[in-house]
Amino acid sequence: MASDPLPSPSLRRLVRAAGHTLRSRLYLATLAVMAAFALLADLLGSPYFTLSLILASLYIALAVAWDFSSGLTGYINFGLPFFFGLGAFSTGYLVYHGLHSIPALLALDFGVGLVGGGLFALPTLRLRGPFFTFLSLLLPLIGTDIVLAFWTTFGLPTIGYYGLPFLAPTLEDSLLLLSGANALFLTGFYLLRESRFGLVLRGIRDDEEVLESQGISSFPYKVAAFTLSNGVVGFAGGAYALTTTFAGVDAFGFLFLLFPILIAILGGTGEILGAALAGYAVILLSQYLYLTMGSLTLLLFAGAAILLVLFLPRGLLGLLRKEAA
Repeated sequence: MASDPLPSPSLRRLVRAAGHTLRSRLYLATLAVMAAFALLADLLGSPYFTLSLILASLYIALAVAWDFSSGLTGYINFGLPFFFGLGAFSTGYLVYHGLHSIPALLALDFGVGLVGGGLFALPTLRLRGPFFTFLSLLLPLIGTDIVLAFWTTFGLPTIGYYGLPFLAPTLEDSLLLLSGANALFLTGFYLLRESRFGLVLRGIRDDEEVLESQGISSFPYKVAAFTLSNGVVGFAGGAYALTTTFAGVDAFGFLFLLFPILIAILGGTGEILGAALAGYAVILLSQYLYLTMGSLTLLLFAGAAILLVLFLPRGLLGLLRKEAA
């Protein structure tokens, strides 16, 4: 008699639930949009358009990671650029010390993000509300100051690493690689959101004290969520360094906080899939506005973020769900 490949009833239920989740129309539509943009870039053959989509893919990775941790738990993390810069500088350091394998570099960047995220989450997530947010806000400033103060100690030729290898032989290949990575991140985070793990994270956001009164310790769930999300942020930082072939203090910049949060808010905080869809709209629009409005574009998007928080807190996806209910 053939053995049951899934002997555990709980495991069978988990596989069935995952299959049901991944058959949702919104999830499949999101993957279709990502594939369509990658195909369109290949068909058009425009370097500027392809670079814009590569930039959008990097911001989508950041937005999905931020949405999974901060969007689901309500613990607002402003430290995103720190872990992004950490991934970028890790890439530069490893390349300058002889490692040139792109898969190995990206895997190590993910690991650096995991370790850094865990070390940050363990002490700080015992704090709540504005105290956690304040500490996370200091991280990008600390990272930039450390690099500026000790860059000669790190062996940097200047304040940054130049001449890094390209992410892929062509821009189209880089876009395909990043789109595939985003599909994996999106799938993993979406499955976790729809599981008991995600239910606990949403319970933390709704009322953490009530959750813990039911005998559920929220702390390990928060640490796991922020550690995983910062692993993805570290990966994105490394991919950015390999795309620009430079790892400098700009990787700790404010843009790598503003745009991901704006994308997550527009897509609907805690929705995960909405961040992926909104990312293309926000970044492609910003690239067009930079050509016409220059530096005013940043002020425009900062104002848009404030208006979204005030008048559309659930984002476009949340609004659609409300209309459909």
